[in-house]
Amino acid sequence: MSRKGVTPLVGTALLILIAVSAVTSAAVFIQDTTEQVAGTVEDRLEEDELRDNSGIDIEFAYPNEEEKVSLVVRNTGRYTLFIEEDGNQLWNLYSDGRPVEYSYPEGDVDEMMIDPDSTRTLETEVDFPEGDYVTIDLEGAYGTSSSIICDNTLEDGTC
Repeated sequence: MSRKGVTPLVGTALLILIAVSAVTSAAVFIQDTTEQVAGTVEDRLEEDELRDNSGIDIEFAYPNEEEKVSLVVRNTGRYTLFIEEDGNQLWNLYSDGRPVEYSYPEGDVDEMMIDPDSTRTLETEVDFPEGDYVTIDLEGAYGTSSSIICDNTLEDGTC
């Protein structure tokens, strides 16, 4: 009877090659997974840092020449915040819960950001209240937000 098979030397070599291939595949998989997790963690930490150290505050509102509400907004955080990027407004403005358009006063159009401890004026499409009141909410990037109730009761005409 003739026996056919793999010699012990060839068998050992094949087992070693299979083992090395398996270890290499596992190492590449683990390295890729570790890099993805590390990248995700770094992104989350960076986003948390921005969220914790960013802030906006509507300091006051006043009627502009068209009797619409203009807002003076201050960046109270540590980072420069973009109001607009690539032609898209990043901040949302609401009047009594309804979305409202806003723009920048003349000469302010190129300033699409607001540096820390700086102010920026936004001109809204909200009619300045006469006797009644209006609630204006502003939401910016990184969870920043501010509100003001404008009721025209201050002597200087601001709210």
